[in-house]
Amino acid sequence: MHELSIVQSMLDICEKRSGGNQISKIVVKIGKMSGIEPHFLKESFDIFKEDTLCSDALMQINLVDIKIRCNECDKESLVENYDFHCPNCKSSNTTQIAGQEMYIEYIELKDSQ
Repeated sequence: MHELSIVQSMLDICEKRSGGNQISKIVVKIGKMSGIEPHFLKESFDIFKEDTLCSDALMQINLVDIKIRCNECDKESLVENYDFHCPNCKSSNTTQIAGQEMYIEYIELKDSQ
């Protein structure tokens, strides 16, 4: 379960970027073909955030659909049912351009007042 090491890296990034301020929310983008299970990522985050600047933070996960670009007709489209053929010209000569990513989109800091 590589989600544990991903969470540790995310917590390290949050600690470095927060300037020592408590974090209230972390928003993460995960591609549907990233190999990361959102449920396990959130569960791991909830366990390992204790005693960090993220201890009270909520994690929001935004899933990224799989998107391809056709190398024949140059159209971009979303992949349905893992069919990577171009829906426009039916070519199998496509390149995946979205759906494998995983990154922190942003963090929200607690109001220090």
